Amino acid sequence: MKKFLTTLIIVLCFVILTSCGNKKADNKVVIYTAAEEERIEYLKAEVSKKFPSYEVIFQSLGTGNLVAKLQAEGNKTECDIFYDLEVSNAEILNSSNPDLFYDLAEFNFSVYENEVVPSHRKFAVNGKTDGTIVVNKKVLEANGAKIPETYEDLLRSEFKGLITIPNPKSSGTGYSFVNGIVSARGEAEALKYFAALNENIKEYTTSGSAPVKAVDRGEVGVGVGLLWQCVEYANKNPDLQVVFLDGEASYNLFTMGIIKGKETKSAVKEVFTYLFDELNERQCTKYNPDKIYKNQGKAEIPNYPTDFTEISMKGQFDYEYKQNLLDKWKY
Repeated sequence: MKKFLTTLIIVLCFVILTSCGNKKADNKVVIYTAAEEERIEYLKAEVSKKFPSYEVIFQSLGTGNLVAKLQAEGNKTECDIFYDLEVSNAEILNSSNPDLFYDLAEFNFSVYENEVVPSHRKFAVNGKTDGTIVVNKKVLEANGAKIPETYEDLLRSEFKGLITIPNPKSSGTGYSFVNGIVSARGEAEALKYFAALNENIKEYTTSGSAPVKAVDRGEVGVGVGLLWQCVEYANKNPDLQVVFLDGEASYNLFTMGIIKGKETKSAVKEVFTYLFDELNERQCTKYNPDKIYKNQGKAEIPNYPTDFTEISMKGQFDYEYKQNLLDKWKY
C-alpha cells in the first residue's frame, strides 16, 4: 500500500509539473520584427501591461535577416507573429509558401485606406513609412556644402564622402529610397543617377536607421532615413534639418501577421488581436503617422511636416518588380 501511494504521488507530481510546463509554453509568444528599437520598446511595454502573465519575446532582425529566417524555418519556426515585414518581402514569402501565413479574413480590414489592403488576407499592413533625408548643417558648412534642395544637388563634388544611405538589398528604408527615384524618373534615368551618386557615398548601411544616427553624431552630412525618425532626431539636435528633395517623399509599406498553425495558441491570437484592433494604430500616431487607417489620429511627433508630395510608388505589392530592381543594384 505504501509503495502504491509513493508511486501515485510521483505520478501526480509529474502531471502537475508537466501541466505547469505546458501552461508556461502556451503563454509564450515570439514576435519576429524589423521595427526600430524605439518602437519595439514601446510595443513591448504596452503588450506587457495588457498581458502581464504572458512571456512576449520581441526578436529584432534586419529586413533581410527576417525574410531569410522565415524562409529557412518555414512553419517550424519559433516565430508566432511577424511584425514590420516589408510588404514585397511578405509577398515573396506568401508566394513561395502559401501555407506559411494564417488567413486573417476574420479581422476587420475595413478600417484601412483601400490602397493598403492586399488582395488576399494573409497579412495586414501595420505601417506606411515616408522616407526623406536629414542633414547636419554644421558638417555641411565645414565642408563647404550648402543644404541640398534637389536630388541633383547631391551629385555635387562637395558632397563626396558626406552621404550615407541604407543598402536597398538589406533595408526596406533603402529600397524605398531607390524605388522612389525609379518611380519618379523611370528606371533608366534612375540607374544613371545612382551610378553618379555612388561617387559621393561614404557608406551603404545594412540598417535603415544607421544613416540618421550617423548624421546625428556628425559623422556624415546627409543621411537617408524614415521621416518620423529624421524628425525625432531633428527635434533633439538643432544642428539637424529635415529636407524633402524636390519637395517629394518616397514611402514603403510594412506588414504584420501570424504564422499558420500558431493561431491555435490562445496567447498568440490574443496578442495579435490586440495589435490589430488597438495597439498598432496607437503606435502609428506615435511613431510612423503616415496614414494607413481611415480614421487615423494626428501625429504625436512635434513638428511633423505635411508640406511635401508623396511619390506615386511602383510595385508596392509586386515582389517580382522589387527583385528585378534589386538585381540591377550593383553597389
